[in-house]
Amino acid sequence: MRAAPHMRGTPRVHPAVAGCIGWPDEVNNPQHRLRITDAPRILMLHARHDPANHFSWAANVHRQTRGTTVLLPYEGAGHSVYGRSDCTRDAVDDYLTELRIPSAGSSCAPATTNTTD
Repeated sequence: MRAAPHMRGTPRVHPAVAGCIGWPDEVNNPQHRLRITDAPRILMLHARHDPANHFSWAANVHRQTRGTTVLLPYEGAGHSVYGRSDCTRDAVDDYLTELRIPSAGSSCAPATTNTTD
């Protein structure tokens, strides 16, 4: 973690990322602070215990875009969130059909059974 603090998540992607080390090409999309303009409020969902993408990544995106995003954590595990529970599904459906977002600080409880990976 100290040697590569940004390499959180599943080790399955490490060979793909390491394969780019030493390429002579410049980075065509370097990391930068996010700026979102001219957009409706954006709903972000992320599992608190995602095995592939650390929750801190979503929290960091939300921190940088707090004026335009609402982060709705799913308090359970899994990589995809939409079909995890009625809460996650309803939040996405309401957003897509009505642009209605949950209030800041809301979260979805973990499902009693995982139905989607």
